[in-house]
Amino acid sequence: MINDVIKHLQQCESEVDKKKALYLERICSIARAAGAIVLEAYYKDKDILTKACQADLVTETDQLVEKFIFDSIKESFPEDCLIGEETVAAEGTCTLTDAPTWIVDPIDGTTNFVHRFPYTCVSIGFVIAKRVEIGVVFAPVLNDFYVGVRGHGAYVNDKPMKVSSTVNLSEALLASEWGASRDASQMDQVTRNFQSVIQGPSVHGMRSTGSAALNMALIARGSVDLYFEFGPHCWDVAAGSVMLEEAGGIMLTTKGGPFDIMGCKHLAACNRGLADKMVPYIKDITTKRDDE
Repeated sequence: MINDVIKHLQQCESEVDKKKALYLERICSIARAAGAIVLEAYYKDKDILTKACQADLVTETDQLVEKFIFDSIKESFPEDCLIGEETVAAEGTCTLTDAPTWIVDPIDGTTNFVHRFPYTCVSIGFVIAKRVEIGVVFAPVLNDFYVGVRGHGAYVNDKPMKVSSTVNLSEALLASEWGASRDASQMDQVTRNFQSVIQGPSVHGMRSTGSAALNMALIARGSVDLYFEFGPHCWDVAAGSVMLEEAGGIMLTTKGGPFDIMGCKHLAACNRGLADKMVPYIKDITTKRDDE
């Protein structure tokens, strides 16, 4: 199916579409190779470091995979810009311009990776003019390969994806996360939000996979109906956002505003109506933007 999309783009008259075919083919190849590195390291002992706090983990594999992805991109597209989780953590800067930009999370779900919980993935988004055009999320342990291409659909393991048709919160399965922060006041508000959305509309349940990208992919394939979280960065949501939209879903802020990739306050849903019903139950939590 993805090969069909690539062939279709190659045959288009537009040079933009022809270029997109080249990007799509290369991004899939890079993601598969990066996933193989993650899978090889998955069962091995790991050197674990912390970043912002004790629960914000990084391993040598995160750094190795990001370097591999960046080197591969530079080889094929030397003029493109790069944003990666580990590079930003080391250098402290994150600027998104209108230039072609790759936004990379080498291992989304590092804590899962450390504990050998299988919900861990490589996430690569390709952005032009600040809009995500291609997204690939590869969960190598689960062997799920997700692809979204702006205007050309969303797929998992080469099969088309479609969001669920759930319209009532009382019939919805939600996803959210505690996040890495252990600040007491922030944890209290996260807890209150969880209680609010569980007790208020009395949803079917809530799940935490430990990966923003996979939470969004699960909505795209119709397995989860809505996901919200304060704190996910652009590299957590870039790839997932385009596949969710191409599967018929919607990306918003937690207040119901237009999707802001750098805003770190995200709500993803199978449809606008369900998202609008959820917004009143979610109280704001202060987060720092990626571009601040």
